[in-house]
Amino acid sequence: MNLTRLEFDQARTRHLQFKTQLRSLVYGAAIDTAPLLSEHECALGVWMYEHALQRYSHIEEMQQLEQVHTDIHICAKKLIGLYESGNEEAARNGLTEMEAIADKLVGLLSIIEQQLLSSEKNDAPVVENIEQHLQELLALRQSVQNLDEQIRVETTKKAINNESRFRESVEQAPVGIAIFRGRNMVFEMANAMYLELITRPVEAVVGRSLYDVLPEVKESVKPLLDNVWDTVTPHYGNEFPVILYRYGVPEMVYFNFVYQPLKNSTGEIDGVMVAATDVTAAVAAKHSLMESENQFRNLVMQSPIAMAIFKGREMMIDMANNTMLQTMWRRTSAQVMGLNLLDVFPELTGQKFPELLQQVYNSGIAYQEKEAIAYVDGPDGMRRFYLDFEYKPLFDLEKNVYAIMATVSDVTERKEQEMALRLSEERFRVLGDTLSQMIWTTDPEGKLNYASKKYFEFTGMTLEELNGIGWFNVIHPEDLMKNLPIWQEAVSKGVEYQIEHRMRKADGTYRWHLTRTVPQKDAEGNVNMWVGSTTDIHEGKMFIDKLEAEVQERTKALQRSNDELRKSNEELAQFAYVASHDLQEPLRKIQTFASRLLETEFKNITEKGKDYFSRMQAAAQRMRQLIEDLLSFSRTSNNGEQLFEYVDLNKVLMRVKEQLSDQIDKKEAVIEYDLLPVLSAIPFQIEQLFMNLLTNALKFSRKGVKPLIRVKMEDNVYTLVGGVPYHKFTIADNGIGFDPQFSERIFQVFQCLHVRNQFEGTGIGLAICKKIMDNHNGVITAEGKPEEGAVFTLLFPVG
Repeated sequence: MNLTRLEFDQARTRHLQFKTQLRSLVYGAAIDTAPLLSEHECALGVWMYEHALQRYSHIEEMQQLEQVHTDIHICAKKLIGLYESGNEEAARNGLTEMEAIADKLVGLLSIIEQQLLSSEKNDAPVVENIEQHLQELLALRQSVQNLDEQIRVETTKKAINNESRFRESVEQAPVGIAIFRGRNMVFEMANAMYLELITRPVEAVVGRSLYDVLPEVKESVKPLLDNVWDTVTPHYGNEFPVILYRYGVPEMVYFNFVYQPLKNSTGEIDGVMVAATDVTAAVAAKHSLMESENQFRNLVMQSPIAMAIFKGREMMIDMANNTMLQTMWRRTSAQVMGLNLLDVFPELTGQKFPELLQQVYNSGIAYQEKEAIAYVDGPDGMRRFYLDFEYKPLFDLEKNVYAIMATVSDVTERKEQEMALRLSEERFRVLGDTLSQMIWTTDPEGKLNYASKKYFEFTGMTLEELNGIGWFNVIHPEDLMKNLPIWQEAVSKGVEYQIEHRMRKADGTYRWHLTRTVPQKDAEGNVNMWVGSTTDIHEGKMFIDKLEAEVQERTKALQRSNDELRKSNEELAQFAYVASHDLQEPLRKIQTFASRLLETEFKNITEKGKDYFSRMQAAAQRMRQLIEDLLSFSRTSNNGEQLFEYVDLNKVLMRVKEQLSDQIDKKEAVIEYDLLPVLSAIPFQIEQLFMNLLTNALKFSRKGVKPLIRVKMEDNVYTLVGGVPYHKFTIADNGIGFDPQFSERIFQVFQCLHVRNQFEGTGIGLAICKKIMDNHNGVITAEGKPEEGAVFTLLFPVG
């Protein structure tokens, strides 16, 4: 296809997109007004001001085109102002004025295009890149569909029950509306828009049959109206083609319409209402879009670069050009189109490409990579490719990703040539001279026998001066003494090594460098030569030294903060001990004196007094338990003094079972458990964790139901959370459970979900469990349902 035609087709497409968006806006769609208001921000304006006005300035009509384009935006601003001020009808009526100006613009584009095509100096104009052209075509298609839907919605909204208001609304409706009575479809009324659509005056319409007024449509619409009359069901037409005589001239027009049956008071049909919209311009735009899209696809299909489009999260193959099909996929279009990428190429599973496609689809950010290795199966077997590729997201009008365009260059041959190049000593020397690093080789004993041009330029020395161990002279003496043993050991063992050192430039200054050296060995494993590279890292080294100094200063400040925090924790612990001791002493005396009074004065105390003493003892006991639990909670904090060691969870579980044996036997409980792992943990805290969770399971059992507790290892392999491996196991019971809405609350201090006279406890046990898990950088969660038990999930980091 001629590229000039393609460029001007693209300009007309942008113009159609502008008109479609303006019409959509005044019919109620949410549209960004910036490109509609600014002649420089709209797509056609960008083409004109950044390209066409400079390139085609010699054509007189270009200046006229600029003025008409400005007039269009002036008109658009007026219509948008009317619409935003609430005068929607005036804004929609003003679209006729816009069309008149738009016709001038399209005419000027055609004149300029023809002049360029007929010019002997015509050369290939610059066109938009492929993906941008595709985006514009797809955006126009979406705009046309949105406009069609918006107009349909607006048409439906105009239906009202009140006859007088209905007729008034019909007259003001932005769509053509008419009412026919009788099977012969006699016009009862037609609004101004309808009359404008058929180009007939009202006196030539009302009281006459549709088939008399518009005989040219009888053959196509009479069967439809007869079916509406006979079935009393509406008929919807979409982009319905019909030839109308407008001002005596036959014209092919397209309508979206609805034939709605009208019933009388007895429920019988006595008329039909039609609501019609002329969508000829939209259909023409759609046809233009399809033609442009076909042209675009033809260009893509003929491109020497492999290209494909994958749609949706399922990565359905929507398009693949000939280069992709023939050179890489080795398949025909019929074998891949409309299929899932992984269904066609299951060998990609486990390779990185499906994951990268999903990453681009989810993030909307393009991804590109050089020399990626891909394995693709085909009729001739599995082949390995080296690929330079780019995945670019394609967006719809709502700026959501709906597809991904893949552009792929097969660089396998080049890559294999580069690999072969490394095996050639002469080519290696040429390559060494082109690199920014200093490249060099030594013999098996480490004596320098080759250096790249960069090496000589930096040191100002010749190969003869550097030969053997003469290169020692360019290394800073301090670094030479420090790194020489490392180098000698690597040479003796035949292993690669890496060192940092300062090298002297030709001007006598020193700069930091990183040297990497790899041995080249023969089939017997003997070192034939050493190949090394030396890279200037001076700026980075200076930055790191500065950063290390800042880190050290920050570390000192952090250490001071830690010392202050440790001192504060010690004071807090001492306070907790004193407070708990002082609080428990009077409680013990209260309990002791209450017991003695009950023992010595039992007969003299009234029943009510005995009840008071019992309550006092219970309250004192609860207060004592609360203090002990608070102390336990405070001691659970990991202040850095608790030592981690490897703990066998199976042994811990056995000890806890033994300690709870009386409660287990009393309730006839059953504890089932899997083989548990060995963790790096604080031993007594892990035992406290199991004790609290199993005690809870026994305590909150259902009446008449034997407790069943399952300690289950959920995964045989590690569970990944945020990329970090965790051991995961659960402790589940069949007890009274709890409401799921309290799954977070139960880990808070003093949170009891049951009344005190039903179940004893202070509400601190699970808070302790939560603190223990925090100390181990782990996670604990709870799930439950009333009368169906509870499940506690524990995640411990591996290592």
